[in-house]
Amino acid sequence: MMRSDPPGGRRRWIWSFGLGLTLALLAAVWLRSPGTAPPPTEPLPPTAATQALARDLPPPTPPAPTRPRAEPPSSKPTPPPIIDEVAVEKPEVCSGEDNLITVRAHSPDGNDAYLHSTIGTGVGMRVPLRVWLEEGATYEQPRVTVFGKDNVSASVLVPRYKVKECEPERLVDVYSRRVPNSEEDYEFLVRILEVPRRDEPRRKPFAPVRFIWTFDDAPPVTTTVPTVTWTLSPLPDRPAAMYHQHLVRVEAIDASGRKATGRSSIQLLDPTFENFDKKGVVTVLAVGTPRFPTEDEAGVVRQRFRLFHRWKGPVKLERVTALRARRPEPKAPPLPEEATEASLDVETLPEGRGAEVSVSLDTKAEPDVGMITYVLEGRTTDGHPARGTFSLMRPPPRPTKENSVPVTDPRLLAKVKRARELLGQDFVTDEDLWRLERQGRFEDLAVRRATP
Repeated sequence: MMRSDPPGGRRRWIWSFGLGLTLALLAAVWLRSPGTAPPPTEPLPPTAATQALARDLPPPTPPAPTRPRAEPPSSKPTPPPIIDEVAVEKPEVCSGEDNLITVRAHSPDGNDAYLHSTIGTGVGMRVPLRVWLEEGATYEQPRVTVFGKDNVSASVLVPRYKVKECEPERLVDVYSRRVPNSEEDYEFLVRILEVPRRDEPRRKPFAPVRFIWTFDDAPPVTTTVPTVTWTLSPLPDRPAAMYHQHLVRVEAIDASGRKATGRSSIQLLDPTFENFDKKGVVTVLAVGTPRFPTEDEAGVVRQRFRLFHRWKGPVKLERVTALRARRPEPKAPPLPEEATEASLDVETLPEGRGAEVSVSLDTKAEPDVGMITYVLEGRTTDGHPARGTFSLMRPPPRPTKENSVPVTDPRLLAKVKRARELLGQDFVTDEDLWRLERQGRFEDLAVRRATP
């Protein structure tokens, strides 16, 4: 028995069949595993159902454009530096004699500004190393460790060299310290130790009368005392770096012409490089003259400061702020600093030596101010911010019988009198005594203590 479809029934059936076929194809595509491309297929020939579906359905809406997904930041660790060479100065030395060890290294990315190293117990890329023979006529082999960016390091052993069963007649040690209230000035002191010899007559003491100092490649400096002060600034022909390397050599000579030589390596962190590397700020430095301010008879403290920087090109000062630190009453809490605008009569700090400014503090007009700190803000010609500070400090009151403790130790009293004569000063400080002591100016003082 034949059944006739109602009007429109055939069209609805074709539309339903086409829609089901389309959904099935979409489901098959969606269930396909991601990242797997479908196999190439030939396009299906149009059927009556798909033609009817195309006639009845609206045209498809084009997909919205998608933004490219941002790549996540790289999380690769910093690669360690590569040690190219460890050079040994002498193929053989006596036990305890120094041997200069030089290390050459580089960073895989070509940025060597962060390289610094330790060699044995010393620091630097060139270290005068001492080793001592142990039982069995051998010695512990020192290690070289080179650090790069983020302090990632690489390490190797120092190549072995021959250490003979002999000892130098004397050891020459060079010590250093940063001079107080300074930026780049360092004081160096040489100490000479006679090495005792068994079954040998006592040798004539070594008493140097002259010291020849050599700092890196600078011309030698001669002193008659075992101390010298030297400015260790970054070498102008070296690229900017986190650490600066220096090698100091001193030759001590006695009256008969005998010589003894000592060396020391110094590895100094450069805070100006660190400030720009971490914060993008150019640092303005300040050096005061005199190093310790003095107060004149009128109660005015005056001091000159040389303001400079290590950037290529000038720095323009845009703002100077003076912070006054006021002295509180005894046992009172600290007082807040008072900030005011200030002028230094300098607008630009040129490259190199910089510019000098003068500042003063009238202690009678401002009796409660103990220190004025000047905050400098500026900018380089290529747009980097520049910052710096320096302080004018009120010196302590002059010593009197009323505010001082009398010196009762005979030897200390003799040192104070000798120091006043040598320096031509009414009073001396502990720093003066320590400096003259290191120079050997008190060695001839023989003061007997009073016996009860």
